[in-house]
Amino acid sequence: MGLNEVDTRAILVEPKLKAAGWTNQQVTRDFFYQRDHQYAPGRIILVGDRVQRGKPRRVDYLLRLTDGFEIAVIEAEPEDSPAEAGLEQAKAYAKDLGLAFAYATNGHRILEYDFFTHTTRELESFPRPKELWYR
Repeated sequence: MGLNEVDTRAILVEPKLKAAGWTNQQVTRDFFYQRDHQYAPGRIILVGDRVQRGKPRRVDYLLRLTDGFEIAVIEAEPEDSPAEAGLEQAKAYAKDLGLAFAYATNGHRILEYDFFTHTTRELESFPRPKELWYR
């Protein structure tokens, strides 16, 4: 049995981000103990005469080049899940946020979707911040 999603992020994904040169200031997480970034509250659901909120959308990682320039999202999956399982979700988040790149990973495999070229490819490591800027 592999690592769950939270452990995959802490043990496998975050060291790869640091190795690629992403600093803590460039990687946005919701809270220290909950490393997600909520960008939209859940849908409003009417139940009889009451209002409820659906599950909020959360991005595992939001990569930014500067405080005001977000460029990519990363969707992490549990270690024993295929990286492909999170790619469509990552693409949807990136599209909603108007970002150029979407990544899905299980900690071992990294898939990139490039909204400029509309192509998907597998990477050995996460790209460096300057590499995304030049692209």
